[in-house]
Amino acid sequence: MRINNFIKKIKLLKTAIFHNSSGFTLFEVLVGIAVSSLILMMVYTSHSSLTKSVHQVTGIADFYENVNLTLGRIDKDISCAYFNRENKNITLAGNSNYEFPYKGKLDFVTVDHKEFSILSDPGRPYPKSDIKEIGYSLKPDDKIHDLYFLIRREERHFDSEPDSGGEYDVLLENVVDLRFEFRKGNDWTNIWDSKENNTFPKIIKTTLKIRNYNSQEEEFVVISKINMDR
Repeated sequence: MRINNFIKKIKLLKTAIFHNSSGFTLFEVLVGIAVSSLILMMVYTSHSSLTKSVHQVTGIADFYENVNLTLGRIDKDISCAYFNRENKNITLAGNSNYEFPYKGKLDFVTVDHKEFSILSDPGRPYPKSDIKEIGYSLKPDDKIHDLYFLIRREERHFDSEPDSGGEYDVLLENVVDLRFEFRKGNDWTNIWDSKENNTFPKIIKTTLKIRNYNSQEEEFVVISKINMDR
């Protein structure tokens, strides 16, 4: 009798636990956990994919923005190159190899035009210009042997050594190559020295090859017309 009573109690307890109409069965709880886990996994996957896409798009936008800003800076500096035959310290000298890697280098004097208002007439801009030395060249990347940094050199005055001195800034990284070409008549040349021919080229073509966000090489070209020669 005691054994039978014990078995009855076990059955009643089992029924109370697993078949209570006011709660969930163990099977229902397990199904709920499985469904919740699946939903959380789907949400996490979607969020991870979205975050990755946003990060990639942001990286692409930053890459092209930096390239465009750099090309604009180069174009502005070259377009405002200053030339005065009476001053031998004002020169333009550039060179590139005639085959890859070109490793171009360019040094010249440029005029940085600015406008600001004076107190006597705040509504009327007063032009101001700074004449300074500018240089563009490549610096090897110590971490990646086949890549370079694009360096811009700036000195707030010009002297008898137009290819040195001043402060150096890194404009771009992951640069594969840099090439300067100078318009000479109907042809292009990779070398120019105003000390030798006592003149400036009218047009300079700058070619930048850069390794992009997908580790692919892209080439960018800007053609600058020199507007100031005297």
